[in-house]
Amino acid sequence: MRIQAASLCFLLAGVGTTAFQTTGPTTPRFGTRINAVDDPNQVEDDTSNTRRKLFLAGGSFASQMALLPVFTALADEGEGDMTTQLFNPDGSLKGEVEEAKFRSVSIAWDGPSEKYFVNVDGANSAGTNSGSEVRLSYKVPEKWQQKDDGYFDKSTTNLAKACQRIFVYRAPGKVTPDRLAKAATIGIADALYVTDDLKELKGADLLSGRSRKQGDIKFYDFDMALAPKTCGDSKENLGLGFCPFESIYLLSAAVLDDALYVLALECDKSEWKVANSDLKRVRSSFAFDV
Repeated sequence: MRIQAASLCFLLAGVGTTAFQTTGPTTPRFGTRINAVDDPNQVEDDTSNTRRKLFLAGGSFASQMALLPVFTALADEGEGDMTTQLFNPDGSLKGEVEEAKFRSVSIAWDGPSEKYFVNVDGANSAGTNSGSEVRLSYKVPEKWQQKDDGYFDKSTTNLAKACQRIFVYRAPGKVTPDRLAKAATIGIADALYVTDDLKELKGADLLSGRSRKQGDIKFYDFDMALAPKTCGDSKENLGLGFCPFESIYLLSAAVLDDALYVLALECDKSEWKVANSDLKRVRSSFAFDV
């Protein structure tokens, strides 16, 4: 079909070319107005013939252009253009798209106490005992490979690092939900009673904050970033007189039964570029198992 269409287009092109070539000679003929002959009727006949040939040539060319898309469509029948080969009619990419899969990390602690309860990367820290009174969880992508020095994305060609650590803690004593509502005024680090392991947050900048709900429980999510005090010249600082952010923290905090629970994801700027969407999903998955 593609060969036949090409042949027809070639023939049509030949007809159009021939028509234009037969519109008249390139030099004046004897008997035209240029030679001022005595027979004016002969001049009119020649002129009429020339106009007729031009009209026929134009019609042939128009017909050729009108038929060309038809033959092109026939030639592409069965394969389609690149767009139809890659995309479905609804705009989605053809072929199976594997849904993102996650694994759940569950934490079980006893009720409120006067000491910190801490869990790092799914394991309780020293002095933190498991219990059954409070259960909470978060989800991490299955494509993340957990190692001693962080999480690495198996879907990348070079096993790029996606996150440094995932930190969950419960602050000692009693805390009211109002404290979280005023966190931006109090100071995020102070409002969340950050542990010594997260003391860098005391010098971090608040980039954004929002809230979400799990039933009657309100979570407050904060994006924070920390820049070094000094840095050399680089493309990233753009000559603006301050250093670019080096560390990024995604936080989520909620109060349950007068106890404050916080999740913190820590990454650097290169890890953020690799996994910012996944990091946000992990933060949003932080919830109580109630």
